[in-house]
Amino acid sequence: MKFIIRNITLLILFLIVNSCNGQVEKKEKRSLKVEKASEVNKISIPKNGFSNAYLDKDGSLWFSSNGGGVYHYNDKTFKHYTEKNGLSSNRVFSIVPDLKNNLWFGTQNGLTKYDRKQFKHIPLPYRDTLSGWAAKMNPVLSPNAVHSLATDKKDNLWIGTAGGGAYFYDGTNFKSYLTEIGRKQEDSLYHNWIPFIRKDSKGNMWFASMTHGGVSRYDGETFTHYMPEDGLSDDMVRTIYEDRFRKIWIGFNGNRASGLTVYDGNVFKTYSIDEGLCNQRVRAIYEDKNGNLWLGSHLGNLCIFDGQNFSEFTSNGQPYSNILFILGDLKDNVWFGGSDGIWKYDGESVMKMTK
Repeated sequence: MKFIIRNITLLILFLIVNSCNGQVEKKEKRSLKVEKASEVNKISIPKNGFSNAYLDKDGSLWFSSNGGGVYHYNDKTFKHYTEKNGLSSNRVFSIVPDLKNNLWFGTQNGLTKYDRKQFKHIPLPYRDTLSGWAAKMNPVLSPNAVHSLATDKKDNLWIGTAGGGAYFYDGTNFKSYLTEIGRKQEDSLYHNWIPFIRKDSKGNMWFASMTHGGVSRYDGETFTHYMPEDGLSDDMVRTIYEDRFRKIWIGFNGNRASGLTVYDGNVFKTYSIDEGLCNQRVRAIYEDKNGNLWLGSHLGNLCIFDGQNFSEFTSNGQPYSNILFILGDLKDNVWFGGSDGIWKYDGESVMKMTK
């Protein structure tokens, strides 16, 4: 009788343990299902389109979107990452790597660090946007949002905010810069919006200001500020690019008499609409292998400058508008995109990569 009771007891314990293990496995599967990114051959255009792109060291491409998270393309399929996978926000504006193989994403809700395994949210030093002038502009301007990123020659991170100037981040501490640059707003504060940061070949950091602050250059010790009186065509700057000759090209928001301004280290020169510039609202600049400059415009068509003439880029008679980013891959294909999708140009034809 004792033998039978003991066997029954062991059987009950066995069933309980198996049941618990099954519950744990189911929970783990549910967790993995949340973290796993979806994988498809073509992606649908997010509601507000794409905002930026980055060429990874392995030749794959990352695309950020203004509401749909980020997408990783490995030359065959796209993987999609969102807040469910750990992003701090689905509104992502910038992507930059560091020397430790991490990727950093600038989002509407601060920084996200991706170590190739998981995402980690890193908030900026908080600034109140619930009252005053900033509240009326939100979410157009938010000092807690990261609109631009770049690393310096020591692999420190520089962060451009949408209304709080710039931060220097060494991985532990934040230090604030460029907060009082540009024009004061209705509340008598500056709210400096920095939509773009670029490191040049000499290690200088260049900062664009969209709140009438022009361009700022940091050489590691001091900031130098450039305004229209110094040669810029306007003080509302969108993008900055360095070409193979180390010339700095500057694109503007399109206000007033702005054009495409180039700085050779000594003087500024501006190309205007009267000189053939396709659109004075330049949001993206890229130099291809032949030395042509590709110019993307938010409210105009994609344009190419061969050093002498400007011409709209078309494929089978089709122009491409609302272009917010342009970049090349390791095979010399040119990728461009924005609110209407993503395209790849192989030198002969254009392929749409979205549906």
